[in-house]
Amino acid sequence: MVTAAAIYARISSAPTGEQLGVSRQIADCRALADARGWSVSGEYIDDDISAYSGKARPEYQRLLADMSDGTVDAVVVWHLDRLHRHPRELEEFFEVCDSSGISDLASVTGDIDISTHDGRFLARLLGAVAKKESDDKSRRVRRKHAELAERGKLSGGVTRPYGSRTDRLPVIPSDA
Repeated sequence: MVTAAAIYARISSAPTGEQLGVSRQIADCRALADARGWSVSGEYIDDDISAYSGKARPEYQRLLADMSDGTVDAVVVWHLDRLHRHPRELEEFFEVCDSSGISDLASVTGDIDISTHDGRFLARLLGAVAKKESDDKSRRVRRKHAELAERGKLSGGVTRPYGSRTDRLPVIPSDA
């Protein structure tokens, strides 16, 4: 019986800081936990942090620690790809589940029974698809940035590109 479910929410890009995407995930995950009669012991939110980039995800690490020490006995996510974008991370997640006796993983978009070999196989397949999706997007974005650079165009960003003014008009001669 689940007595302490954790909700994990993550969104890769949320530059405004409003947490709208993760708030939607949390609401849906809470509804799923309630429907199952699971008590939610905590929310773990990595907002504006890509799982693909390899950057540290502090709340994900805290989730793993709480799973390991027995604070959490189930995990609820909006979709499995919110947890992982790298197959290696999925395997590490399985190891933590195994060592702490966690077999309940609920997903708003469809459950995967991680207590079975077939369920883990399905999780691995979905993880591979998520990894490919991230790889493809990265390749498209890099190509778009190369095209913009070739045309002398700015590719965006939050800081002033070296050599240009903040209003993105002509270059600053002293920088250029």
